[in-house]
Amino acid sequence: MTIAPEQNPEPIFPEDLLEAADPSPAADAARTWYVARVKSRREKALASFLYRRSIGYYLPLMKRRQSGSSRIRYSLVPVFPGYVFVFADIEERYSAFTSNHVSRMIEVKDPETLLQELGRIHRTLSAGQPVYPVEFVSVGRRVRVKSGPMKDVEGIVVRKDKKFRLVLNVTTIMQSVSIQIDADMVEPV
Repeated sequence: MTIAPEQNPEPIFPEDLLEAADPSPAADAARTWYVARVKSRREKALASFLYRRSIGYYLPLMKRRQSGSSRIRYSLVPVFPGYVFVFADIEERYSAFTSNHVSRMIEVKDPETLLQELGRIHRTLSAGQPVYPVEFVSVGRRVRVKSGPMKDVEGIVVRKDKKFRLVLNVTTIMQSVSIQIDADMVEPV
């Protein structure tokens, strides 16, 4: 079901979640990162549920073109279908389960890596770069962008259709997105 743009949930709550969520155990022993595996097409519904209860979450959304019979429309769709990243304590985790949108919750074993990877995805989406979900990439050359709005974003460069693409991985859920980039804008890490 397509909803009006003004009815879409905030992609991140609170807005500074990725900067404020300290992954060290001493910082906030009660809260930890979870990956919510949601029931089919329930990502936005869960995000709205979490937002109304002031529970921290990140749902990366991208704009997708949908062509109809008479006009072209754009929808915001999840970058990683089936997943919402949740920063919660045990009671908030239980509350998310009561939403009837979650099929299971996966506790993140390496929150530092998750925060770095989600931060790269968030910066890319905030810069307005179009992203293209791709298969998870674990091999290839790791690079860092040298200049422009994507400066200091790290990823893996792959060559596809004679163009370079920078692949940004989220290893926790084994999903990736890619962006088109000029080869001279990157340097090896």
